[in-house]
Amino acid sequence: MRYFGSKVSTLEELYKVISFRVPSGSFCDPFGGIGSVGSFFQSRGYNVWSGDILKCPHFFQIARLKFSLFYFEDLIKELKVKDQVGLVEYFNTLSPKTGWFVNEYADKRKFFTQNNARKIQACRLKIKNWAQRGLVNYEEHAVLLASLINSMDKVANTAGTYYAYLKSWHRKALCDFKYEFIEPPSHKLEGACFHEPARSLVKRRHFNVLYLDPPYNQRSYSHYYHLPETIAQELTPRVHGMSGIPSLPSSPSSFNIRREAKTSLIEILDNSRFDLLAFHYADDGIISPQDIEETLSSYGKVDNFFLDSKGYTTKQTSRNLKHHLYLVQNV
Repeated sequence: MRYFGSKVSTLEELYKVISFRVPSGSFCDPFGGIGSVGSFFQSRGYNVWSGDILKCPHFFQIARLKFSLFYFEDLIKELKVKDQVGLVEYFNTLSPKTGWFVNEYADKRKFFTQNNARKIQACRLKIKNWAQRGLVNYEEHAVLLASLINSMDKVANTAGTYYAYLKSWHRKALCDFKYEFIEPPSHKLEGACFHEPARSLVKRRHFNVLYLDPPYNQRSYSHYYHLPETIAQELTPRVHGMSGIPSLPSSPSSFNIRREAKTSLIEILDNSRFDLLAFHYADDGIISPQDIEETLSSYGKVDNFFLDSKGYTTKQTSRNLKHHLYLVQNV
């Protein structure tokens, strides 16, 4: 799934800079998003602890850091299919269904074609039924839902987020929906995934590397990715407006709020124990470079690096950006 703020384009550079100083050990990514950084560092041998306050990215992290450990044994036995391949085939032969998802995001809003929305609805109902019957555990349930969200994103009539749909059908939206599992990690390392605020996760233990990649502007992930989050929570809320955002209370991250962001950073740092801090931010972010330098210098000597990154945009303009990486190493 496309996720704004993703650091996929910086991974090799990021790894090179961090591993030169701390070549192995524990790696904490408390703003883990959909697990791009965490899964990459885990594949390089780090013991990764990842977290997020939203359920959708938390489920993605389970799928990308722990999926290889789960085999859906009870479900495979119940459905009388041979393996996970047979499970995917089962999803893709389900009879289309109508319901809340179709009504809100195909009938009223052009996020999905009718045909695709009905297939997604059928998968969604089936996963919820299996969970209610105890045929899947928490992690398996997370993998099923994350894979559904990832699969539906491939046929969504959007420019990358769910804040708006396109006026005309995008070519990807006219493709047929197919359920596919998120590709599991190829290694045998086990990651730890937490659905909790960063300030809680960093208190759990000492980490060799603490990687902080908080939101740096006022865009709230809970709004821009409201539909994936609703699917992850298995809700059918009342929604409003052209975006179909749920009429439920939602609070942005404190890092989305100018008067709170710097204080929140200090709170996290005061409650964490690390050998190396890597703070990944944009120079045009809510916290100014001057405030970041001043704050981080209280915890050690600050080294600065600039990494090439592609920023999120819906316009036909260059997305090449320089992301600032601040390193603070305890000696």
